[in-house]
Amino acid sequence: MTEKQDLRVRRTNEQIERAFFLLLKKREFKTITVQDISKTAKIGRSTFYSHYYDKYDLLEQLVNYYTGVFEDIVNQRFSIHTPEIGSNTVKVLILALTQYRDILLQLFDIHTESADLERNFQEILRKTAQAYFDHIDLAGKTGLPLEYLSDLYSSNVMLFLLWQLRNGKNDAVIQFGDRLQEFVLNP
Repeated sequence: MTEKQDLRVRRTNEQIERAFFLLLKKREFKTITVQDISKTAKIGRSTFYSHYYDKYDLLEQLVNYYTGVFEDIVNQRFSIHTPEIGSNTVKVLILALTQYRDILLQLFDIHTESADLERNFQEILRKTAQAYFDHIDLAGKTGLPLEYLSDLYSSNVMLFLLWQLRNGKNDAVIQFGDRLQEFVLNP
């Protein structure tokens, strides 16, 4: 019985999420209501409220999920503690995130105090880069502040990711991004 309930809960969550993203293609987040989501998902409002507190809770849970996906990808990439970390980093991130392209682009356009996917991605990149740069003593090798190097790295990678997701895969941009990362990481 529990498996059947779990399956129904998952199915309902998927319906709600699909409806939410369908509405985001047509309208801004601030104009979407729980009524709109429920109607599009073909569920009652009470069913929506049994899964989420409100539309902000739905957004926050989605942002948290995709933040976790991104964090796993970045952590895997930076677990390689070699000077070659810069090589193909942008390409690896783009390839890994392409499967979520439409969803990520929709979520990147929404900025609330408690849910901001772009801010989360940037912070993950900054913290991960800072820990890695500290590990390889990049600040000592370059004479540049660690915070500056981390901010530079995370800003550049976010720019490449956003550009690639919005404009489609461009090998020249990916190669340039990887070369730039190698320059930052291997001065």
